[in-house]
Amino acid sequence: MKYLYQDSVELPVERDFILDLTDLLKLTVAVYPLENGIISANKEIESESLAKDRKVARLEAFESGVGMQLGEMIADDATYEMRICKDATSEACTTCADQQKVKIESDFDVSFNDLIGKIDHNSEEMRKILSPFLESGVYGTRQRYSLTSEGGSTLRGEFEAEVDGLSFAYELEFKEPVLVKQLVGVFSVPIPGKSGIFRKEDVLKMLDISNHRLVGVEYTDEHIIAEFKDRKGEKAVRIEMQHATNNYSVVYGDAEPINLTKDESILEVIDSAEVTYLMQEVISCIRDTPKRRVSMLKAMTFDGVNVIEESIIFDSLKVVFAKYGKIASECIAHGATKDELVVKIESDSGARSEKYMPISTIESCLSEIGEKGIELAGVFGLDSLK
Repeated sequence: MKYLYQDSVELPVERDFILDLTDLLKLTVAVYPLENGIISANKEIESESLAKDRKVARLEAFESGVGMQLGEMIADDATYEMRICKDATSEACTTCADQQKVKIESDFDVSFNDLIGKIDHNSEEMRKILSPFLESGVYGTRQRYSLTSEGGSTLRGEFEAEVDGLSFAYELEFKEPVLVKQLVGVFSVPIPGKSGIFRKEDVLKMLDISNHRLVGVEYTDEHIIAEFKDRKGEKAVRIEMQHATNNYSVVYGDAEPINLTKDESILEVIDSAEVTYLMQEVISCIRDTPKRRVSMLKAMTFDGVNVIEESIIFDSLKVVFAKYGKIASECIAHGATKDELVVKIESDSGARSEKYMPISTIESCLSEIGEKGIELAGVFGLDSLK
C-alpha cells in the first residue's frame, strides 16, 4: 500500500494517516474523563488525609487537655478518693479517644481503598485505550523489539519506543512458535562439510532450515538479528541485516560459530534476495498484532515521569499531536481545499481511493475536552489550517 497526499506526493509515513488521526482523536476524548477521575480521586485522598490528621490531632489535644484539667483540679487538696476518680476519668478519656482514633482511621481506610480502586480502574482503562494505538500510531519513534524463545516455546519479550521525551514499553508474547516455512516456505543455507569415502574433501552442503524455529529476534531502527534453531535446539543459524543497505551476515553453529558470509565461495551460493525476503517476513511477523497472545502496555513515561500515575497524559499527547499537525499542514498544502484533510491510498494493484477528514471534525473533538483540548489544538496548529 502507498499513502499519498491529494497531489500524489507520498506521505512521510507509510500509514493510513486519516485512520490514525481518527483513532488519536477518539482516544484523546476517551482518556479525558478517566484522567480527570484520577486527578479528582488523588485530590480527595489528599483532602481526606489532611482531615483525618486534623481530627486525630484535635482528639489528642482534647485528651491532653482533660489530663491537665484533672491534674489542676486536685492539685492542692487531693484525697485518695479524688485521685481514684481522676485516674478512672483519665483512663476512660484515653480509652474513648483511642476508640475514636481507630474509627477515624477505619473510616479513612474504607474511603482510601475505594478511591485507590477507582484510580486503579481508570488507570487500567487508560492502558487499554492507549495500548492499541501507541506501538504504530506514534510517528517518528526510535524502536526496539527484543524477543526470545526457550525450549521450543513461543516468542516472548518486549517492545520499546521513544520520541521527544515520550517513551513506552509493551510486554509481548506470541500465540504459536514461528517456523521458517511459515514465513517463506523452503529455505536453505550452504554450510561447509566433508564428502568422500576414502578421501575426505571439503564440500558445501545445503542445510534445509525450513523446519527451524525462530527463537530470537532483536529489531531496531538500524538492524535486525534473527536466530533460528531446529527442534533439538541445535544447528543454529543467525542472520543479521542492516536496514539501510540490506547488508547481511549469516552465522552457523553455537559452540564454534562460522560466519558463512566471510567465505567468498559460500557467499556466492547464498541467494541475497531470499535472505532479504526472509528477514522482511520476520519483521512483518513480529509486528503482526493478531499473532500475539499478549500485547500489554506496561510502562509509559514522559521526561522520565510515569504518565498515567502522575496524570500527565495530555502533556505526552502534545508530542503526538505536534507530529500529526505537521502532516495535516502538508495535507492542506498538497490539497485542493482548505477545509478538509485528504489522503490517497494506492493498493498494490494500482487501485486508488481517497479518505477525508473535515477540519471541523478535529475542532469539534478537541473542543469537548475544554482547556486541554485548546492546548492540543494549539500544538496541532489547528488555527493555521483554517
